[in-house]
Amino acid sequence: MLTRSGLGALLGGIALVLAGLVWQYEELVAVGLGVSVVVGLSAWAARRPFRATVRRQLSSPRVARGEPLRLTYRCTNLAKRRTTAASIVDTFDDRSTSVDVASLAPDESVDIRAELPTRRRGTFEVGPLHIERVDPFGLAMGTRNSEQVATVIVHPRVHPLAGPHGSLHTVEQEAVIRQTAADPLSGFVSLREYVQGDDPRLIHWPTTARTGTLMVREHIELRRPEFTVVLDTAAEACGPDDFEEAVDVAASVAVHAIEGGLDVVVRTTSRQHPGPKLPLRDHTRILDLLTPVQQTSGADLLTVAALFASGYDHSAVLMITGPAGPSSSVASRGNTMVVRVGEGAVATTGVVLAVADAREFSRKWRAAR
Repeated sequence: MLTRSGLGALLGGIALVLAGLVWQYEELVAVGLGVSVVVGLSAWAARRPFRATVRRQLSSPRVARGEPLRLTYRCTNLAKRRTTAASIVDTFDDRSTSVDVASLAPDESVDIRAELPTRRRGTFEVGPLHIERVDPFGLAMGTRNSEQVATVIVHPRVHPLAGPHGSLHTVEQEAVIRQTAADPLSGFVSLREYVQGDDPRLIHWPTTARTGTLMVREHIELRRPEFTVVLDTAAEACGPDDFEEAVDVAASVAVHAIEGGLDVVVRTTSRQHPGPKLPLRDHTRILDLLTPVQQTSGADLLTVAALFASGYDHSAVLMITGPAGPSSSVASRGNTMVVRVGEGAVATTGVVLAVADAREFSRKWRAAR
């Protein structure tokens, strides 16, 4: 394939030949033919195979939105002659990037690093890549395709939250749902005499043998606080960019809560990705749940009431929505707080915080006293 310079040179050569024939100037014909021959040789040189092998390596198959995807291209010259310079062209999220490969000596191997920007969440393919070679005169370009394809997950970005303070501390104060410890002997307080109906597993046999009376352990329930993070996916609540920031806020709060020892339920108003009713105790599961969630409307949009059809069970709820949200009425406002995220977000009655983006949310969360 000819470059713009090569196409211009070829057309110029043809014009010189025609002008020389019309005006009977042999010199013009010779120059035109010479230019055409040079263009032809350039096209032949560009089509020669690039004998170096190229292998793409990903720094990680997972990356947070907004952080660059880091790649390494290992180029190795397996031929006995030096290779010509070339370019590696790779694609990601409907965008292309190009990195230059210098001429390689025989058996020489180099690593070339590159970064690709991540704009949105989802699962994307990287590649296929191809090698482009331009002749020394810059008149023609040859391409060698490679079927190398890799899969990358772009998950929400988790912003650091040093800890809830001030009004936001209510989130954890109101997380009153408890889980009974699986171990019936946990939370031991004292011993007492056995009464009919007590769990035999609670009998303390050493004390029973010493006193001659059945003694059982008296214990308290070990419980972990829990609260629910709800992401409002309504398209009318915010624009696409603001929605991405809202997802980052939901992920940041949920991950921070897990690190603080809470059991977190993550729900969304998307009918396709409503989230499980049971707590999530792993960072990866939270990020994987929020990665494919997109804005919804109409029949694909669930109401908050539908998410809590079986009741709130005294759970503290933090709802993340856009500047125009929430999309449906929020019942039981005593244990439900709303955070608005996006340009123009305003804190009104029932809205505990309004921020422009996830970064501002993180800053205000940490700074609140």
